[in-house]
Amino acid sequence: MTWHLRKLSPIALLVGMAIAGCSTPNNSTAESPSTPAATSSVPPTEATFVAPNVEFEVVAESGTCPETVGLWESGWSFEGGADHTVVVDFRPIAQQPTQIVQSDERRVVYEAPLNEAFADCFGTARSPSLSMYTLRFGNGTVQFDLDLTEDDGFREIRHADLSVDRPYVYWRAAE
Repeated sequence: MTWHLRKLSPIALLVGMAIAGCSTPNNSTAESPSTPAATSSVPPTEATFVAPNVEFEVVAESGTCPETVGLWESGWSFEGGADHTVVVDFRPIAQQPTQIVQSDERRVVYEAPLNEAFADCFGTARSPSLSMYTLRFGNGTVQFDLDLTEDDGFREIRHADLSVDRPYVYWRAAE
């Protein structure tokens, strides 16, 4: 038994040194790959992993309006219907607080005060292919309206809330 301990002793010593070397604090100023650069142009509170995949062009009636409003829209099909998720990117155009001002089974309306640069904007943003989504600008606010009342068939808002002060809606369409 003594022979085995003596033989393992150098191995145990090497393993112990390796572990100790790994746990020693590193004073290097090199940036960790998991830590964003201190010179990043986007503050961490405003960063997103993926840019919005849909942009609505804003049609300005008067004032200074943003050119576009982005949103993340995704759908998952199933036999006879689809689940949809939409998150509107209010961050570049609006201030906190964002709030739900109307909500029922087939319609939800969010509202937020516009940033100072767009406070005098009066206009709308809507897409012909995604006509259930409308953005309205006026009186210093922006409203996002998801209206499923115009469509035939089963349409239902399953969840409406805020995600980092952005309107977030999960809804279902079925035959």
